[in-house]
Amino acid sequence: TKRAKEVGVKKVMGAYRFQLTTQFLTEIFIQCFVATILSLIVAELLLPAFNNLFQINLTIWHIGNALIWQLPLILCLITLVAGIYPALVLSGFKPALVLKGNFSTSKQSSWLRNGLLVFQFSIAVVFIIGLFIINSQLKYMRSEDPGFTANQVVYIKNLTLFNKPDKFTPVREKILKIPGIKSATVATDIPNGDKNGTNGYTVNGTSANIDFIDIDFDYFQTLDIKLKNGRFFSPAFKTDTANSAIINESAVAKYGLQNPVGQTIRGCNIDYKIVGVVKDFKAQGFENAVQPTIYAIKNPCGNSKIQLMLKIEQNKMTEALAALKAQWPQINPLDGEDFRYEFLDELYGKLFKKQEQLQSVFFAAALLTIFIALLGLFAFAKYITNGRIKEIAVRKILGASDVQIFKLINSSFFVMVVVANIISWPVAYILTKKWLETFAYRIDLPLLPFVSSALITILLTIITVSIQAKKAVKANPVDALKYE
Repeated sequence: TKRAKEVGVKKVMGAYRFQLTTQFLTEIFIQCFVATILSLIVAELLLPAFNNLFQINLTIWHIGNALIWQLPLILCLITLVAGIYPALVLSGFKPALVLKGNFSTSKQSSWLRNGLLVFQFSIAVVFIIGLFIINSQLKYMRSEDPGFTANQVVYIKNLTLFNKPDKFTPVREKILKIPGIKSATVATDIPNGDKNGTNGYTVNGTSANIDFIDIDFDYFQTLDIKLKNGRFFSPAFKTDTANSAIINESAVAKYGLQNPVGQTIRGCNIDYKIVGVVKDFKAQGFENAVQPTIYAIKNPCGNSKIQLMLKIEQNKMTEALAALKAQWPQINPLDGEDFRYEFLDELYGKLFKKQEQLQSVFFAAALLTIFIALLGLFAFAKYITNGRIKEIAVRKILGASDVQIFKLINSSFFVMVVVANIISWPVAYILTKKWLETFAYRIDLPLLPFVSSALITILLTIITVSIQAKKAVKANPVDALKYE
């Protein structure tokens, strides 16, 4: 709008509105073109971190990249979006008004500016609230007890089938001779988020499909799973390898059992006797509810027991793993020298990977949207302040203090940021509530992120506007009024 007189002179000299519109769009196109070059440089610099975060391998410069035709299209689209309105407004100025010096922007354009600023801050507030709530859910997931201990448990990849206990017993004995190894077990599944097999089981005439996991002795002790009633499997009880079963709390609730220990549960043509009840543990993470599960050593309908797990003392972990690797051909001849292992806590930690990625994306998006909103705020504050220099000078002459003037300038921006928060809160509430509903175990939607987002945006607004207004407030009123 500072170029109003330029437009007026050009129109007087015979320039058409189309020519002026083309001129302004060309100027904006050049700005956007430079921005595109800079964005490609920034994208190239950030790409390694992006690929590392999402475990992918994207590249910008390769044959057949769709960016070759997409970038020019994006460039033209952004030029039109950013430039068409100001170009039409500038080219539409009336020469008689602007050359007389009494030109002023319309109420319509001020509403547009205010609306855009409110829109920018609304997006920023949504991302800030989202970031706070994602952080809270992740903190809850990391601090909440999953019901078992994955630390110091090593999962060994194995090819040998250990469906019968007597086949695994000699292997266990050899493993336990290695110093530092406290327990060893084998099962069809490990608690790493994978789904278990399901089968139909009947208790007291009530039939239901529940999960089953075929295990061996010391399974619960290795994972430090808590016993609620009854006992664990033990070699001292010969029936444990024939027809004993342990169920979890969810299975007790599923069948509505009052005193489950000692009752019979039938499945796979076997009448199992329930010898114990274990507490529920989150083997499939926090997104899925704990499923009703039965644990048995003998299960004709089950899968192959090939998942080995060892509990190793923390201070002897390195020596124990080295000894296992050296002795593995003798311990497990089928695998031979192919000794492969993973730490169970790392496997279970992968269940949080998606949320950690989302947290990183929201952090970057929140910073970016705040930065863009502050850029717009800074430019808007400069524009408004420059338009009120004479007003500020008159107020200072009449005795207004610096604090009063700062308050005057900040008041309109304060209102806009408050409006942005009011608009964005319902949107953020709906989006975060939907996201939290994807978790079976989650936090209650807190109020603090909403209050914090308002405080952060208001504080940043006051600082940004005050920095820009400082020059006008500290200026000598004579300089602003000397032409009057």
